[in-house]
Order: sequence, then structure tokens, then C-alpha cells
Amino acid sequence: GIYCLRHSVQCLVVDKESRKCKAIIDQFGQRIISKHFLVEDSYFSENTCSHVQYRQISRSVLITDRSVLKTDSDQQISILTVPGEEPGTFAVRVIELCPSTMTCMKGTYLVHLTCTSSKTARE
Repeated sequence: GIYCLRHSVQCLVVDKESRKCKAIIDQFGQRIISKHFLVEDSYFSENTCSHVQYRQISRSVLITDRSVLKTDSDQQISILTVPGEEPGTFAVRVIELCPSTMTCMKGTYLVHLTCTSSKTARE
């Protein structure tokens, strides 16, 4: 996808039949073709937001002193998907970055845990 940062949106071009976004026109008059338009909900009225079904993500960021994967290499990125404990629960995605990625200090690992939320983060 394309992220257009520092572009003010002047208008959305919406398909009359499907009511889906086809493009945006930015502050320079440039037409940017797009199937999706993401924006923070504070840009919409309360009435508009009352009809929105939100999807949320639970996220945790950890600094650990050892890797999930035992290896001699110091050039690794680990990506895991841990299935939910019970049917109907969501899988947890784990991304672990080692010091060679320049995201954490030597001797530590940066771990991102994410999953789709259904209730609270703990649940």
C-alpha cells in the first residue's frame, strides 16, 4: 500500500453503487487512486461513528534477555504464530528482533506480541 503522509484530503471519490472509496483528491488537486481510506475516527461526527463496528488489537512489547529460538546466530528475526487455546479464540503473532536489527541493546531482544481483541487485553 501507499501511505500519503502530510497530504490533506480535500475530498473522497466514492462509487455510487458500492459506496466504496475509489480515490482521494489531496490539497494539491492530485487524484490518488485507492481501494481503502484509513483515518482516525476523531475526523468523523459522533453520528457517523455510532454505526462503525470497531476491530481492536491487543499488543504487548517486551524486552527480553534471551531469544525464543535457541541458535548460535546473532542475525535472526523470529516470526511465530501461536494458536488460540480454545476454539473461537485468536492466535497470537510473535515477532522477535535481535540486537543486529538495531532495535534493542546487545544481549537483549525486542518482542512484539499482537492478536485480535475480543474482550480485554488479558482475555
